[in-house]
Amino acid sequence: MKFRLPLLSVLLCATAASAEVKLPSVFSDHMVLQRDKPIPVWGTAAPGEEVVVEFAGQKKNAKADAAGKWMVTLDAVPANNEPQALKAGGVTIQDVLVGEVWLASGQSNMEWEMQMKPDSKADIPGANHPLLRLIEIPKTVALTPQEDVPAAWARCTPESAASFSAVGYYFGLRLLEELKVPVGIIQSAWGGTRIEPWTSEAGFDAVPELKAFADEVHAKLPGSAAYRAAHEGHLKAVETWTAQVREALEKKQGVPAMPGQPQTFTAGHGTPTSLYNAMIHPLVPYALRGAIWYQGESNHNEGFLYTEKKKALLASWRSVFQQPELPFYFVQIAPFQYGQEDIEILPQFWQAQRECLRIPHTGMAVITDI
Repeated sequence: MKFRLPLLSVLLCATAASAEVKLPSVFSDHMVLQRDKPIPVWGTAAPGEEVVVEFAGQKKNAKADAAGKWMVTLDAVPANNEPQALKAGGVTIQDVLVGEVWLASGQSNMEWEMQMKPDSKADIPGANHPLLRLIEIPKTVALTPQEDVPAAWARCTPESAASFSAVGYYFGLRLLEELKVPVGIIQSAWGGTRIEPWTSEAGFDAVPELKAFADEVHAKLPGSAAYRAAHEGHLKAVETWTAQVREALEKKQGVPAMPGQPQTFTAGHGTPTSLYNAMIHPLVPYALRGAIWYQGESNHNEGFLYTEKKKALLASWRSVFQQPELPFYFVQIAPFQYGQEDIEILPQFWQAQRECLRIPHTGMAVITDI
């Protein structure tokens, strides 16, 4: 017994340590990995723990750092229609395919569900496509970049397709039919949202024309150096004001006005960076083929300023996904008259969208005829 008890303790400790290995939610059964590109796999574990990742005949090791984070990069593999298993520590992800992975983002026109329109609803009963996989990122907001978000991949069936993005579904189906390889579509969209919440702080910094806007974001976003500086300056002003109040009261004089407090962003679906932090960053650095974007209605009266904001969006996404040439296709907004506004506003915005084509590796779906 003297020897068995220590051995049992060691085994229990080892089991507990390996049980701590976790992958983000974007790694789940039925997932699709991007073909012909290096494949990052990452997660958390006990600090210092060795994590072995196995997939498609590859076996690679990683060691969790002091914060418990680890990552390996698997070698690129070709498309594969056959389900495989991805193993990381004691975690096993089943039914993994290899093919094309696209991120589908934007506002209501991207979020619009298959079941919400008669002509797309009619296609739902036939939406049995085992090689098309879907994952929907839930609507959530954050003021700082998040590491995970609860979501899970699903095979495309009438049940999973019904509540999925119609644009995302038809785009994925077209790819599946033409390329004959598995396709995964990641839906991360929120109706009524502007472009700014989908963009990171670094994205705004990357566009000189947005410097004033970027400075404002930094100053109002908790955690940034500019925010800290603004509030430290305010604190000093309040301390000075406190001394002045005491002096005024002693002299029976009027008290000076209290210094105005710097503004602070609150987390909301309209707050700059909030949707990037909560609905895009948890996917980083998942290997993608590209992104499709259907948004602009909520920014349509900004003219060419939108072009600069699109540059910022792409700068942020291309940087974090480590793909400087990430393909990005967007939809021109529809010819809809917004109330009594000037009829020239919409054509000006169309031109601003057209100017976005100057950004390398972009494409626009023209829909002014419908």
